[in-house]
Amino acid sequence: MPCNHDPFKPDFWQTYAATRKRRFSNRKITTAKKWDGLAGHYQKYEQDEDFKADQQWVLDQLDSRDILQPEYRVIDVACGPGTHCFHFASQCRQVTALDVSPKMIAQLEARKRERRVENIEVVCSDFHQYQAREKFDLVFVSMSPILNELTTVDRLLELSSRYLALVYWAGVRNNPLYNHCYEMIFHEPYVWDPLDIVAIFNYLYAMGFSPEISFQHALWKRQDTLENTFQHVLWHLEFYRSLTVAEKEMVHAYLLEQSDEKGVISYETRVRKGCIILDRQAGVENNG
Repeated sequence: MPCNHDPFKPDFWQTYAATRKRRFSNRKITTAKKWDGLAGHYQKYEQDEDFKADQQWVLDQLDSRDILQPEYRVIDVACGPGTHCFHFASQCRQVTALDVSPKMIAQLEARKRERRVENIEVVCSDFHQYQAREKFDLVFVSMSPILNELTTVDRLLELSSRYLALVYWAGVRNNPLYNHCYEMIFHEPYVWDPLDIVAIFNYLYAMGFSPEISFQHALWKRQDTLENTFQHVLWHLEFYRSLTVAEKEMVHAYLLEQSDEKGVISYETRVRKGCIILDRQAGVENNG
């Protein structure tokens, strides 16, 4: 049987990933401008109990396995405004915090100064252009679309001397409010189609590694102003293409109908996420 039909061979998963390409280009979703547009929402997120529970679940996966050691050097790729890297810095020798968004990085720098944290090196760069001086004991990525590409996974592996920890979607992200807006604009049902973290797990397994995977099921319940919700929905919709003025007005009118008398919109998102933890020293059979 040709290797590209054998799920125990890496190129099977490379072919699979190629067939799962999103309709918008990876270049667009990893641009600084795109992620600058989300930076202003993080302060609101970090006050949200569901968001806090999500982040704690990620840290629990690492802490329960004693991965964060005092002598370790860690890189947090696509770190945003520093959601996880301050926890890493409290337990490890050195943290490199990398993100493509200048606005995210500015928030991180401000927090670093405020907290007087000295062991975080902040780098504003596209991950694909980043050149590391040496390898890291732990390479960490959480919820970044760079994980839609298995070539990115290869590069992350190259950066790791011991551990790789990846957090990404596991097949479920269902928000009826957003789904309706999408169908209204694009005239087709919304399909959630990033590369599933299970495919990444299978790819690593086919390479001869012994990764561990765990899952989280969550229901995010959020309330926000009409304007904030409108801007956030537009941010997601414009992954596909820019919207016309008339289309934006259509979305705004629909969201206005969903708001209460105080101009607040309540909505829910059902999600499933997975966390892969790979120890390069555990069970390697065929790597290389």
